[in-house]
Amino acid sequence: MPAPRRSLLRRVALLLLLHLGCLVVSVACLVAYEHFRAAGASGASIACLVVGAVLGFAPARDVVRLVFKVEGKVLHLAHGLGGLALLGLPVAGVVSGPPVLSHAALAPFAVMGAAQAVMHQQHPRNAEQAAALRTFVTSLPEVAQFTSTRNLASPRNVQRAIAVLTDILTKAQALGETELKADPQFQSALSRVTTRMGAGLGLDAVSLVLNKLAQIPGAASAARGLRERLETARRTLAGAPAASRTR
Repeated sequence: MPAPRRSLLRRVALLLLLHLGCLVVSVACLVAYEHFRAAGASGASIACLVVGAVLGFAPARDVVRLVFKVEGKVLHLAHGLGGLALLGLPVAGVVSGPPVLSHAALAPFAVMGAAQAVMHQQHPRNAEQAAALRTFVTSLPEVAQFTSTRNLASPRNVQRAIAVLTDILTKAQALGETELKADPQFQSALSRVTTRMGAGLGLDAVSLVLNKLAQIPGAASAARGLRERLETARRTLAGAPAASRTR
């Protein structure tokens, strides 16, 4: 292959890898935005959203440059406008927090399962751990159905949301307790990172739904009780066995 052609292919491959990296970081920033928003850290959430919007539009910027043959200030303006459009999607509610966090929460558990299968075949998780993890993960998608207050417009849906959140918080509590029982000091770095990260993102999705429930007069009392259980589950997953007793 001629040297100029090899050089061109190398540049194209590097550009594709760069754009793929931008998209991956952009998605991670969106997850971080929803996480910090659930935690009430507005400054950090906005910073993540801005970075994610700028990086997310980077691949489209090259498409605009190639198709419309624009350069310089015009290209920067197009990038800015495109970034603002992406930034507005989660702010306007077009991209909703609970589905984003619910899907993101599955990734650490998938990584943990793959690593367990490849590297720790001689030390599998015990039956209690596996059952607690499986029931928690299979319940995560149910939280994503309550994406806005419109999904909680009827008393029946409110009761359904309360039942779903109660169920997943019970499973999160059980997951944390089984992990602590099997590894009291959380000595396994893999378990510590993946379990806490995955469960934490799932509980962030629960927190966003609780914020919506708290705005409904008939569900405000239940939301307060579930909020207390949410904090208890977080403490258990953080490795505080003394604080993990259900109130």
